[in-house]
Order: sequence, then structure tokens, then C-alpha cells
Amino acid sequence: MDKTIICIGREYGSGGREIGEKLANKLNIPCYDKLLLKQASEEFGISHSRIEEMDEKPPKSLFSGNTFADTAMMMQTFYSESEQTANAVRKTIEKIASDKSCIIIGRCASSFLKTYPIVSVFIYADEKDCIKRIMDRNNLSLKDAEQRFKRVNRLRKQYFDFYSDTKWGKPESYDFMLSTSALGVNGCVELIANSIPLKKEASHNE
Repeated sequence: MDKTIICIGREYGSGGREIGEKLANKLNIPCYDKLLLKQASEEFGISHSRIEEMDEKPPKSLFSGNTFADTAMMMQTFYSESEQTANAVRKTIEKIASDKSCIIIGRCASSFLKTYPIVSVFIYADEKDCIKRIMDRNNLSLKDAEQRFKRVNRLRKQYFDFYSDTKWGKPESYDFMLSTSALGVNGCVELIANSIPLKKEASHNE
């Protein structure tokens, strides 16, 4: 495992993005969150505003199940715009992971890179802690933060479950799951960093 590739799934408001950024600084490797969308936009000619609008949202399509499994049987013209965007994001994730060590936030990366030697983690927190973080970060009322918490997590789950063969937020989809309510952001960063040598050793022993 020459490269270090860390995929961080997260509940909205759990602090997953902050963990990714701090981990990137600690390990001196790039973290891809919104930067991933910018790169996908530039490489596939999709407007940045459009790719952000469709970010981690399930496709509005008549197709069901994992569409990537049926790609060879479908013509590109049958893909909805959201599916084309998801495919661009997927290819960008694979290109980044092939080129260098990195941290990738969300976007189904743990599933798209399942054949890579990755460390995959899901970050969650108590609902009240997530909602407080959403309120503070976005200057929202309690009611608005609660609604956004439920809506964004619902869309992330639908997106992940559509494009993955495992389920969002379930233990079998990740190497491990960490709570920022229990461990704090810095505690999660340390645990993830310490897990990398263990994953490398396990990979060499397989």
C-alpha cells in the first residue's frame, strides 16, 4: 500500500469535513471535498454550478439499482443529467486515487474505490450535536437546522445506496465508524491516522 487513500463518509453536521481537513494537514496530503467537484467540472465540461446543484443527490431516473453495473448495456444518451454528473465524479475520484495519496470526503468514494487499498471511515454524531453545528455554521434557526439535517442526510443516503452495493451509514460499508460526540474532532483525527499503519500491515498479510 504505497499510497494513503482515506475515504470519509459522514452525517451532515457531524464534523466530517473538518476531520478531513485536519487529517490532511497532519498527513500532508490533499483533501478533496468541493475541490473534487471543481476538478470534475473542468475535466468533463460540466458547469460548476450544475455539478454543485447535483452534488450527492440521487438521480431522477426511471432506472433503479446500481446503474454503473449496467453501463455497458446502456447508451450514454439514456443517462439522466444527474447520472452523467455522478459518473464524472466517480471517474475523477478514481483518477485522483490512482495518481496520489489523498483524502476524499463523501461522494460514495468508499464504494467507488473498493478495489483500492483504502481506509474507509464513517463519521457520525448525536443528532443534537449535529444540529448545533449546523446552526452555528450556517446561522440557522433550530427549526431550519433540523429540517436541513434530515433533508441532507436523506439525500446522501439515497445517493450512496443508489450507486453502491452496500448501505450508507452501516458498519459493513466501512472499515470503522467514529462518533464526534464521543471522541471529538481531534480524537477522530488521531484514531484515523493511527489506523493507517494497521491497514497497511493487514493489506501486506492478505
